[in-house]
Amino acid sequence: MRTKKNDHGAYVRKIQEGTTSFTQDLLGEIERLHLLVAALEAEREGLTERARDLQETVSANEALRALCASLEAEMNRLHEQAIALRTENERHQKESSRLKAQFEATRAESQRYSARYAEIEQQNSNLANLYVASYRLHGTLERREVIDALQEIIANLVGSEEAGLYEVNATTGDLDLLASFGLPTDWPRTIARGEGHIGRAVAAGEIYVADPAQAAERAPLERELTACVPLSLAGRVIGAIAVFRLLPQKPGIEDVDRELFELLATHAATALYCSGLHAKAQPAETVA
Repeated sequence: MRTKKNDHGAYVRKIQEGTTSFTQDLLGEIERLHLLVAALEAEREGLTERARDLQETVSANEALRALCASLEAEMNRLHEQAIALRTENERHQKESSRLKAQFEATRAESQRYSARYAEIEQQNSNLANLYVASYRLHGTLERREVIDALQEIIANLVGSEEAGLYEVNATTGDLDLLASFGLPTDWPRTIARGEGHIGRAVAAGEIYVADPAQAAERAPLERELTACVPLSLAGRVIGAIAVFRLLPQKPGIEDVDRELFELLATHAATALYCSGLHAKAQPAETVA
C-alpha cells in the first residue's frame, strides 16, 4: 500500500512538472507571438507609411504628367506662334526688300532729276552768260569799249587774264596785235600768217585748243597758249583772240568755253568790224 501512495505522488509531481513546463512554454510562445505581433504592427505601419509615400509619389507623378501635358501644349502653341511669326517676318523682309528697292529706285531717279536740274541750271547760266557776252559786244560801236568788253568776257567767262587780240593786216595778211591783257610789254606786235599755232589757226579758220601735255613741243611764245579763236565774218577771218594761261581756279577748257569761243568767233568779229567802220565814219560825220 505504501508503494502505491509513493507512485501516486510521483505521478502528481510529474503532472505538475509537465503542467509547469507547458505553462512556461505557452507563456514563452505567447511572448514570442506578442513580439511577432509587435513586429508585424511595426511592419504594417511601415507599409502604411510607404503606401502613403507611394500615393504621394503617384499624385506627384500625376501632377507632373499634367504639368508636362500643359507644357507640351504650351510648347506646341509657342511653336505654332513661332511659325506664324517667322512667316510674318519673312513677309516683312520681302516687303522691306521691296521698299528698299523702291527707295533705291526713287533715290536714283531723284539723283537723275537733280543732275538733270543742275545740268539745266548750268545750261541756263551758260545761255545767260553767252547772252550777256553777246549783248556787251553789240551794245556799243566804240572800239575801245568793244575791246574792254572782250577783256571782261575772257577774264570772267573764259577764266584768263592773259590774252591778245589780233587783227588781220589787209595788206600783208599777217596778224597785228590790236590789244593785249596781262602780256609782257615786249610781246611781239606781229605774227606771220601760218606761223605757230596762232598763225595756223587763223590760216585754217578753225578754233585751236591746246593740249597741256604738248606744251614743251610748242614755240617759247606759245608754251602758255590755251586757245586761239579766229574771228570770222562772212567766211573771212579778220582777226583772232589768243588766250594764254588760265586762272588757278580754272582747271581747263570746258564745253561751255568752246560754245563761248564759237560765239566770239562770229560776234566779236562783227563787233570789231562795226566798231572799225564806225571809227572810220566818225571823221566824215564830224566834217559834215
